[in-house]
Formats: sequence, structure tokens, C-alpha cells
Amino acid sequence: MYFEEDGSIYRFQQTKEGSREVLLSLEDIGFHDYQIQRIRISTDQKFLATGLKSPSSEESTCIVLNLKNLQVMHFIRNVFSFEWAADNVLFHTIQENLQCLQVYLTDFNNENSTKLVYTEEDPRFFVDLYCTRDKRFLTLNSNSKTTSEVWLVDMQQPFKSPFLVHQRVPGMIYHVEHRNDFLYILTTYGEPAEYKLMKTPISSKIGQWEVVYKVKDNTKLVDLEILKDYCIMLLKQHTLLYLEVVSLCNETISQSIKLPDWACAFELQHHLEYDTGSFIFYLTSPIQPPVLFAYSFLEHRLSIDAKQQITDTQVYKIKRLEAKSKDGTMVPITIFFKACKEELTMNPLLIHVYGAYGMDLNMTFKAEKRMLIEDGWILAYCHVRGGGELGCKWHRDGILDKKRNGLEDLQTCVVHLHELGYSQPCYTSIEASSAGGVLAGALCNSKPYLFKAMVLEAPFLDVLNTMTKSSLPLTTEEWEEWGNPLSDSKYYKYIQSYCPYENIKSQNYPSVLITAYKNDQRIPLDGLLRFMTKLRKAVADYYQSSHLPESRIPNLYLDIQPGGSHCDSLSWEESVKKKNITFQLGLD
Repeated sequence: MYFEEDGSIYRFQQTKEGSREVLLSLEDIGFHDYQIQRIRISTDQKFLATGLKSPSSEESTCIVLNLKNLQVMHFIRNVFSFEWAADNVLFHTIQENLQCLQVYLTDFNNENSTKLVYTEEDPRFFVDLYCTRDKRFLTLNSNSKTTSEVWLVDMQQPFKSPFLVHQRVPGMIYHVEHRNDFLYILTTYGEPAEYKLMKTPISSKIGQWEVVYKVKDNTKLVDLEILKDYCIMLLKQHTLLYLEVVSLCNETISQSIKLPDWACAFELQHHLEYDTGSFIFYLTSPIQPPVLFAYSFLEHRLSIDAKQQITDTQVYKIKRLEAKSKDGTMVPITIFFKACKEELTMNPLLIHVYGAYGMDLNMTFKAEKRMLIEDGWILAYCHVRGGGELGCKWHRDGILDKKRNGLEDLQTCVVHLHELGYSQPCYTSIEASSAGGVLAGALCNSKPYLFKAMVLEAPFLDVLNTMTKSSLPLTTEEWEEWGNPLSDSKYYKYIQSYCPYENIKSQNYPSVLITAYKNDQRIPLDGLLRFMTKLRKAVADYYQSSHLPESRIPNLYLDIQPGGSHCDSLSWEESVKKKNITFQLGLD
């Protein structure tokens, strides 16, 4: 067994006591500020490859270790993913300027020689590697925001050229697994364009793909695991979590299990064995630390680790609500609060939103969220269109020329919560990060009276200028989400209508804290500096013309972290400190 602990990689024999030994220490090789991201062992356990990431960059370094003499024998810079395809053959991708377009092969039997295996010509696509669960094929996955294409490498013949499963079709996403000489393809192919699991012989045409399982309407497929005889579907239906087990022997659902109401997110066990008798996973929520669950395939039974404590649902309440948006669409909201006898209209409320790329709001456990609940806060998670909480259609209904749907949804959710007695505008704050900053920032411009403070982390606020700069590394792939204002004036005007930077005006704004990272390649610092400069001028103009006292002027802060990258966040201690300061300044 191989594992990482405190910046070192260890191995031990499970049948031998005291056999634990250190294989690699990051401190000893001069990578003391790095984190171990992944470990891959060659099939004969001759080599170990590990990915090391610096907190100041998104690129990783791959180190190859000889497990016979524990000598570092190879470094590969700017690696995104890597997998062993044979005893001595390592496939890896190179990431440069946020793009990953090439796949290379390094042969450690031939003086570590490296050759190019695959090149993606379209900059909208990003290439990643994955080994099928049965270790039969290596998949080369080339994905854009809406379309994918998969090539297979036969791991029994790793030097043969990869072969294509199916050429890309605009709007069709697919991912590939393998079992018993059949490909199992998770795809949006066909109607409706929601995810379905299909099965086909290797090298067959798309018309021969047979449906094994269809995801239901208004349901998000969170994850899928194919094991030797079973397929596990992790599902979210109207924000409630389900587990469905599909027998691959007879291709029927052997069990469908509704999971506890308090659960909001799955966390999967790493290194799940292909031929296992049970499926182990964790359930969590923003205020509940992960709880271990196990599903037994033989007994068809779900069990919970009795030693772990579950938050008392009589004390810590979770409610699932719906708000009717402007066009009549019902938008889910999940709220958490501590039960009390008094009304909740005087309690502070923290709104969370994202609404982009078909991604769900992060609802895993955060210690600072539990602390806010203890202090009397209400936490509200608004699952607006553009996110993925209700499936692929929910995402499609919040992109391109439907992006304003997400803004309407967010406004409706906030108003609905206030109408139900959950806080009021003078005690309400909103929190968002990255692309979630678009909706939060847009609402701040259009309805600033709905809340008193806004906390944004590495937010995307200058949409129009970014989408008109095709020289930026991510702009062309982002057009599938936001639209291309360079080729279509319709998108120029539409993006301009909601873009947070474009719509700053002289008015009474809430207090704002923006956290930026100096080394962030995705959200350049100059855009956030322009946003804050324009916002401060608008606020100064408003208060100068309205002759209001200085005590009424909102606090506007831009906190620039010296290092970090877009994918790194503050520690929870820093997060609590910063939010407490902002909430106090905004809500007092």
C-alpha cells in the first residue's frame, strides 16, 4: 500500500507489521512548499510517479521515482495529468498558459525517451488522461465546455497509435469506461440531451450504442463508478441525494436508495478497488463533517459508521424551498439555520450563488459555515439556472442569450427568503467566487438595496472586455458559455446588459470585499483593479451629490494576496476573519 502523509510518500506491506518506509520526502528534494496531488504506481511496482503542485501556480511537476533504489530518475515540468500504460511507459499531458493540448509518452526502458502521441488543434478543447477501471485502456479525453472526443490506447500494446471512439459532434459530451470487451459510454447523445449510460462493442458505430440507463428529468448525475459487476450512480434530484445501483450482469436497477435529508454532497473514497464487495463514500453538508457510508453489493444494504456523529436536525435545521422566477420557473433554495423560538427576521443571512458551467454550488463541509450558524446566521444556497443542480437542461437554460435567467433567479430567491421572514435586506450578505461573481455583481448593480455586504473571491466581473480579447488563453473556449461578442453584435449588447463592470453607476452600494490573487491566470488582477476604481468613483459621486454623512458610505476593499492561484482558496481561519470584518462593516 502506498499513501501520502505530511508531505511524504510511504509504503508498507499489509501482512507485515513495522514495514512502513519513507519513499519520498518533499522537504528532502527541495519542494517544501508543494503539495502532493496524485500518486500512480506502474503495474509491476517498479516505478512511482507523483504530481507536485505549487500553491502559486496551476501547473504541476511530475517526479518519477525508481522503487528499487528509491532514486528520483525523472522530472517532467508543467504536467496536468499522467498515467502508466505499461510497466515502463508513462503517458502525460503538458499544460501551458492554461491550455492542455498535447499528450506525450515516456519510455523508461529506452533511456527515458519521450515522444509526442497526440495533439489537439482546437484551442477550445482541453486534453486529460484516465485509465479505465479494469486497466484495459488508457483514455485520451479532449473536452470543450459542450463537446468531447475520446481516443483509446490499448494498454497491452501501448506503443500503437490511439484509436478514436467517435468523432466529436457539437453539443455531445461522452466519457468512456470498459468492461468485458464492451465500452460503457456516459453521454448526452440522443434525445433528451441528458446523460445516459450506453453500451457497445469496441469499434462499433454510434448507431449501435444501446441504452443501459437514463438519468431522470430534473436530475443531476453527480458521479458514476463502474466496477466489475455493478455501476453506481450518484444522483441529485431537486437537491436531494440518491444512490442507484445498476447490475451490469442483467442491466437492471438492483436498488434505488434515497439518502438522508441532511446530506448535500458526496465525497468518494479514493482508490476504490475494481473487484470490491462494497462501495464506500462520504456524505456531507456545509455544516456536517463527512460521514462514512458503505453499500454492500451482496447484502444490498446501506450502512453507516456508528462511531460518527450526525448533526442534530432538531437543533440545526435544513429546509428546501422553491422560488418562482420571472418566467415562472421554480428555483430551488437550500437553507440552514439554528432552531430558536424567536422570529428569524432579525438574524443575519448569507446568500451563496454560482450559476455557471453546469457546476453545482459547493455544499461540502466548511468549518466557518458551522461557526456562522452557531452565531445565529442563516445560510442560503440559491441553485440558479446556469448551474447543474437540475441536470444538463438547467445549465443550458442559463448560458449564452439565457444568462440573465440566472440573474432573475437569484433576485427572486433573495426576495422570496425575505418575504418568508428569513432576515431582511439590512442584515443580508451575498458570497460568490469565480464565475459566481457575474451574478452577484450584476445583482449588486441592479438591486443594491437587497443586501448590505458582498464578499467575492477571485470573481469574474469584467465579462465583456474578457470575451472581446481572443488573445487571452481561455476566451475562445469561454464563448460556449457566454457567447462571442466579436462575431455577433447580439452577444455584445447582451453581455453588456448584465456585465458587472459595465453597469456600475452612481448609487447607494452595499459594502464590498474582493479577494484577488497576484498569480491568478484566470482572473487577471488588472480587471479587478479597474472594477474597484470605477466602483469607488461611483460611490464617491453618489455620496457627494446626495450630501449624506461619511458614516453612510459603504466600505469597499480589494485584498490582494501575494501568491496563490485561482484554484487555491484562503485557509478557513483567514476566511472567517475576513468575512467577520466585512459583515460587521456592512451590517452594523
